[in-house]
Amino acid sequence: MIRKSDVQWWIQEVRRNPDAAPELVEMLADRLMELDLENERLRDELVGLRRGAPLTTADSGHVTRLQQQVAALQDVIKGQASAEAALIFISDRGQALRMPLSRARILLREKQPALDRSAVLSLRSLVFVRPHEAVLMLTNTGRVARILPHQVPFLLETGGWLAEHDDEHRAINLDPGERVAVAVALPEPPRFWTVVTRRGFARQFLHALLDPHIADRRPVIKTDMAGDEPIAMVNGDRGDLMMITRWGHALRFPHHTVMGPGTIALTMEPDDEVATALSLPDEAEVLLVTASGMALRREGSACKRHTKPGSSGAPFIQAFDVLASLPYAARGALLFLTFAGKLVCSPVADVPLQTRLSKGSQLRPMVNHPAVAVAWVPGALL
Repeated sequence: MIRKSDVQWWIQEVRRNPDAAPELVEMLADRLMELDLENERLRDELVGLRRGAPLTTADSGHVTRLQQQVAALQDVIKGQASAEAALIFISDRGQALRMPLSRARILLREKQPALDRSAVLSLRSLVFVRPHEAVLMLTNTGRVARILPHQVPFLLETGGWLAEHDDEHRAINLDPGERVAVAVALPEPPRFWTVVTRRGFARQFLHALLDPHIADRRPVIKTDMAGDEPIAMVNGDRGDLMMITRWGHALRFPHHTVMGPGTIALTMEPDDEVATALSLPDEAEVLLVTASGMALRREGSACKRHTKPGSSGAPFIQAFDVLASLPYAARGALLFLTFAGKLVCSPVADVPLQTRLSKGSQLRPMVNHPAVAVAWVPGALL
């Protein structure tokens, strides 16, 4: 189904990129053809179901997809699918599911789980995305894939991934041994990206080179360290890169000092690893979040600014389970997904500013069911 908001998006893209108008029109034509074929297939499936035809093993997958389409149509009728922000759940096997924020509010109010235990165990990323923002996924081999929210099926009430062995429901086609490592939303593409790995390796690359790398299935970052994989991908246009380890050590240095094919940006203990990274284009307050539900708000200047990468980090938070970092903004909330599969919402307006090293403030007690992922939801959307 092509909605009015979809057409408006295409018009805006043509206006922004007049030189690319032929390609955009061709993409729209391809999309219309896909929708026409999908409508024909759904019509045939509905006819078969009305006739009471017995289901084969192959048909069961089609029934699941039909249920998803029905759920999507119901959301369209309610006005949720076309213009509503959503949460994207992504597994390490490349599966992706979408939950409109209105559905998230219901689960929060009723304290019902969003994912079942099996889905939680394989979850890799939880991403907040607006309707026409892209989602970029990096694999453990450094390869990148891109999806749009409307391409992601809706999360069913069962809370599990769809057709685990059905490639149609994968957001990315993975090679043997390959898995999704991290995913990020793409509101506005920067000129440069900075990618960081678990073992402290960092590399910058041009956004203009992203499409050729995706088309050719080439990695944007690669290290020789065993078991290393990307952990963050941030805007690298200006300012500093700040890397934080799971044990709460941080290092800060200018993005532009990451040269060539990359460098060991942060040295750390063998049993520590980079847990998160963020971009600091200006002096700003930083919010760090742990899996146990703690949050620390500090001035970014509290982390010493090095002139180049390659140093060891200094303690920034007293923690051993750092989960995420972001520039602090009072208007907004953190949306945790716990090990029990439930969503937990925590506004951050009342998190106090700390002037010295500490473990932070308790947002929500999560000792029994720690958080496995967290997403930042801006404004008063929740």
